[in-house]
Amino acid sequence: MSLVGSSLVGSSLVVSSAVLMVGCGGSESEPVASEPAVPELPARQPAAPESGANHATAGTTVAGTTGAGPIATESAVSATTVDTPSAVSSWRDEEVQFSFDGDELFGVLTLPPEPDPDAALIPAIVLVSGSGDEFGIRSGATTRTFVDHAHQLAGEGFAVLRYDPPGVGRSGGSRGFPSLEQRVDETLAAMRFVASRSEIDPDAVGLLGWSQGPWVMAMTAARYPDEVAFLVSVAGSGQTVEQQQVYGIESQTRAAGLAEDDVAKAVVFGRLMIDWQLIEPIYRDDNEAAMAELGDGPWATMAELVYDEGDVGPVASVPLVIEILTEVQDEPWASELVLRELYIPQLESLPNDITVDQLAAVRAQTDALLRTDPADFLTEVRVPVLAIFGEHDLNVDSSKSPRLFEQYLAEAGNDDATIVVLPDVGHGIGLPTPGYWTLLSDWLRTRFGE
Repeated sequence: MSLVGSSLVGSSLVVSSAVLMVGCGGSESEPVASEPAVPELPARQPAAPESGANHATAGTTVAGTTGAGPIATESAVSATTVDTPSAVSSWRDEEVQFSFDGDELFGVLTLPPEPDPDAALIPAIVLVSGSGDEFGIRSGATTRTFVDHAHQLAGEGFAVLRYDPPGVGRSGGSRGFPSLEQRVDETLAAMRFVASRSEIDPDAVGLLGWSQGPWVMAMTAARYPDEVAFLVSVAGSGQTVEQQQVYGIESQTRAAGLAEDDVAKAVVFGRLMIDWQLIEPIYRDDNEAAMAELGDGPWATMAELVYDEGDVGPVASVPLVIEILTEVQDEPWASELVLRELYIPQLESLPNDITVDQLAAVRAQTDALLRTDPADFLTEVRVPVLAIFGEHDLNVDSSKSPRLFEQYLAEAGNDDATIVVLPDVGHGIGLPTPGYWTLLSDWLRTRFGE
């Protein structure tokens, strides 16, 4: 059982979403100088094209409709020449604060140039970050991609809120690894603040987010359909948490140039770590078959603890797991398992007198977290959705996630879903990405333009 991402609260253990970081991080944005320059999780991605260049791009639309009708299932490819967005010369940045969970969060609300007093109310967007780095630092008000998006979107007539998460930057509260449910509450607080502004159209407040952010956004839209006007998902996953972790470990280890034998070791170990956190393991057969090919090694010792823990007991297994993780942390094949950065420090921070009941509570919470399935909330999303994926994303499986988005939104009866895979692009999709800004701005303008 894993205690990764848990913290003591009173006499019980409360698990957080730090576990989401294993094998599914990746730098979601480029931080500005005033922000700690720590990426969400280093992932080896194809180099981004130079900003400002013209590119011929092929945008593969695997699903997309505007207006009534079922989500299309065709795979259409169109080639266009796309410029990165031109600089916006005028906007208004206003420092703001809003309350969440007893703390004041700092943000910047970017508004279009001084409007006509008789003009219509302004549509708005709240920017939603990914999971953050191994220190619990998520993107915030000074993150470069957030600043640039806010200014560009203000030029399109949108108000945009970017804010520092709890315990980050100028916001109060404690930095850490909130659960997805806590992040939904945080996102809702931000949306309600924006909707309360006199210049904002409360019926036209949407969400734009990256990486883990789309999970949070979809959950928010499913639970509060009357408060979310639209979603723009960038590099979000349609798979379960544990499936995404396994994919990230495999793809990033392979991208590092390691031999297939080492990739197999990383995958087996990653799956063992997942099974250790579940009430009922799901990878036992796969792992045993793979270990038969690999032969003896630390994975075999780990497997004994995972699948035959009864002989040792859950409390006694924790230091034994730490010992195994410490032994393999410097192996080249373990580089994408974030053992040194996350797992070992978290496990070593646990109290020595932790009880069996506390560990059982953590296992139940972690099990639910790892089995989180977008099918449970994307099938309830009926607002307009733009979902953008990178063809060569090492964190999100772009061969599966777009089709899952398509399937789940169709089951929801969503008649306005556009799903696009950008070619030759990784996880870090942003304004310099060929085709991205034209796609985003055209989609928004079609729905909210004058």
